[in-house]
Amino acid sequence: MSTRQFTVSELDDLGVPPHRPEDVEDSDTLLADEHVTTLKYTQQRRVIFAAPDDGRTYAVEYESQLNLGHFELGDPPPDHGWYGDTVEAVEVKPVPTLAICWEPVDVEPGPDRPRPDALNSLVALWVEAGASTSDAREAAAAWIVEHGAEVANAYDEYQDSAEGDL
Repeated sequence: MSTRQFTVSELDDLGVPPHRPEDVEDSDTLLADEHVTTLKYTQQRRVIFAAPDDGRTYAVEYESQLNLGHFELGDPPPDHGWYGDTVEAVEVKPVPTLAICWEPVDVEPGPDRPRPDALNSLVALWVEAGASTSDAREAAAAWIVEHGAEVANAYDEYQDSAEGDL
């Protein structure tokens, strides 16, 4: 794991950590601000930023005050929970992932409302992951051409083994 030491003043010059998580939207340096966990009186967050001197992307964790609306929980942590003159940052890279989430079904599939076909289902996944529709359609078609026979064989094997269990 690649790390780098930043001074607190270097991080402050870069706007790390942001005053509010929403501040990353207006910054060229700050890329993301993520919630890590909630502690007793504070929250631990991770900010992702680009270092202009080496062009690499780093993450540092920090503590901030909980946002509880009109309720206050005392003073924010001193120095964002960083103790000392330097803070260790971990070099990070973006990794696209697909996350499964469960949503209510608007309309049940039926004879007059079939399920989306394989191509459109894969296109929707790639678009949700951030690809443009044209790139998603091309990638989904290529995947089906490359792996279609393999999926069909695996399905047939599954059906054969399921029949043997009866």
